[in-house]
Amino acid sequence: MSRILLAVSGGVDSMYMLARSSELFPGDEVAVAHCNFGLRGSESDGDEEFVRGWCAAHGVRCFVRRFPTSEYASGNHISIEMAARDLRYAWFAELLSSDGFDAVAVAHNADDNAETLLLNLLRGTGTRGLRGMGSRGLPGGGLVLRPLLGISRAEIEAWMKEHGVPHREDSSNASEVYKRNRIRHSVFPVFAEINPSFLKTLGADIRHFAQVDDIAEEWFRENAPKVTEGWKEGTDGQGPVIYISSLLALPHWEYMLWRLLEPYGFDEPTLEDLKGVLLAGGTVSGKTFQAPQWKAVTGSDRIMLMRREDAVAAGGSGCGITTVIDGPGDYSFGGLLFSVKVFDRPAGFELRQPEGRLVFDAAALPFPLKLRHWQEGDWMKPLGLGGRKKLSDLFVDLKWGLPEKARAVVLEHPDGFEGHVGALLCCRVDESLKVRPATKEILEICVHL
Repeated sequence: MSRILLAVSGGVDSMYMLARSSELFPGDEVAVAHCNFGLRGSESDGDEEFVRGWCAAHGVRCFVRRFPTSEYASGNHISIEMAARDLRYAWFAELLSSDGFDAVAVAHNADDNAETLLLNLLRGTGTRGLRGMGSRGLPGGGLVLRPLLGISRAEIEAWMKEHGVPHREDSSNASEVYKRNRIRHSVFPVFAEINPSFLKTLGADIRHFAQVDDIAEEWFRENAPKVTEGWKEGTDGQGPVIYISSLLALPHWEYMLWRLLEPYGFDEPTLEDLKGVLLAGGTVSGKTFQAPQWKAVTGSDRIMLMRREDAVAAGGSGCGITTVIDGPGDYSFGGLLFSVKVFDRPAGFELRQPEGRLVFDAAALPFPLKLRHWQEGDWMKPLGLGGRKKLSDLFVDLKWGLPEKARAVVLEHPDGFEGHVGALLCCRVDESLKVRPATKEILEICVHL
């Protein structure tokens, strides 16, 4: 038996999933997680009250969390949609870890999957964006399940009406401000006129695209080491060297070049310029092609990837922003939500803490605290390792890829030594700041994973 957490907003799709959960997850234990993003005032509160009431009436365990979504979006310079997504999936991962759930199920349906396909086509995400939604993993373990991808919104609405299951209407679904809504209300009706079964057609296409992408991924991983030196996942430190003659000998060299450079932020026009130089023949040495944080420099038979000097000066993530923590409270920075507390050390205090919770000797770490994104050259003495270690090497030990490293947030060490960090949120503390036998007061940083 598995334990499944159902993400329920109160809308028609998620209430359909909840009402049919015994059929969708036979024999499994289910509970509900409801996010109140506080974006629609009393309407959002009404959604929360509705979900709580339904769960209470049907004996279903219900978790609820309210989020400062607008503040989070503004503080992290991202859209409201992206902020809501980051906040809810971070909370889902936290619930799976803290309460022993195996997976979270979300109520995306066939229409949502088709909308995602079109949005990814417009964004230029390549074959990986054509895979649609599907299941995926969460940071820290657990899966995101999407049991309704084969069911259209029309089928869901018809079943709900037939069985008299109540649900809430989200007024924002009618707004043309959101790109997804514009596709839903303006594009899909045209598709339906051309092909009444377009959802099934696109669903089949998505499955085929996923298979093609799997083949391409296998080919890429097999051939990337043949044309590069120092290639690995991620973009830490010095980038790989790409050997031009070996690259051009491949039957699909343009795809290989795109896959090698895309993680470093090179856009399509820049890639086209580079391909034009390679195809022109003759001397290619001395050409430089710029991305926001990286540059590609051509030699006689090689392309060298290296960090731009101005990007290094701004920090490994390309962001020199620092946030100051003046005292205990709830904060957000760099995509992380966390709380800071100070308390007297209780008797029998357990030094080993669960993932996401860091404890320090408060006397060694006075306010104000400073948080920032990691930078090349950052180092620390991780607790228990007995020596100095570069964060770039620590990321390798942690098996962090590019997305995790891009979001890495560090706590500056109060000693002020260049590059010395006191902690890597949410998983490592510097030896000098640890809780000792004589520690009387503890400072705790709890990251909401």
